[in-house]
Amino acid sequence: MSRTLRASLFAVFLLGSIHVFRAPLIAAAPPAEQAEEGGVNHELLFETINFVLLAGLLVYLYRKRGKAFFDERSDTIRRSLEEGRLALERSQARLAEAERKLAGLQDEVRALKERAEAEIASERERMRQAAEDEARRIEEFARARILAATNSAKLELKDYVVEQALEQARGKIQQRMDEDSRKKLVGFFLADLNSKMKRN
Repeated sequence: MSRTLRASLFAVFLLGSIHVFRAPLIAAAPPAEQAEEGGVNHELLFETINFVLLAGLLVYLYRKRGKAFFDERSDTIRRSLEEGRLALERSQARLAEAERKLAGLQDEVRALKERAEAEIASERERMRQAAEDEARRIEEFARARILAATNSAKLELKDYVVEQALEQARGKIQQRMDEDSRKKLVGFFLADLNSKMKRN
C-alpha cells in the first residue's frame, strides 16, 4: 500500500507541476492563439479542478489511513531495530562468555597438562626407584645364594678332605699295623674305657 500511495502522490504532483507551468505559457501566447486556446482553458480548468480534487483525496487518504500506516510501519521498523540491537547485544554477550570459557578451558587444559607431566615424572621416578630397589634385592639375594653355595661347597670340600684324610690315615694305619699292634691298641682302648667307666 505504501508503494502505491507514493506512486499516486508522485503522479499527482507531476501532473500538477505540468499544469502549473502550462498556464503561464498559454497566457503569454498571442491573441489569435489565445482564441484557439479558449477551449483549452476550460479543459485546463477542469484538469486543475481534477488535480485539486485528486490531491485533496490523496491528502485525505494519507491523513486518515496513510499516517496510521506509516506510524505503524515506523513503530514496526523501530521495534525490529530494537530487537536487532538486543539480539546483537545478547550474541555479543554470548560470544564474550564463550571466549571467556575458551580462555578458561585453555588454562584448565594447560594446568591438566602440567599436572599430567608432573605425575608422569613422579611415576617415572617411582618406577626407577622401584627398579633400583628390586635390582638391589636381587643382588642381595644372589649374594646370599652365592655365599650359601660357597659355604655349602666349603663344607662339602671339608667333608671330602676329612674323609680323604681319614681314608689315607686308615690306609696308612692298616699298612703299619700288624696283628700284635692291633691287639695292643684294642687293649689300650679297652683299658682307657674301663678307667673312664670306673671314674664315673
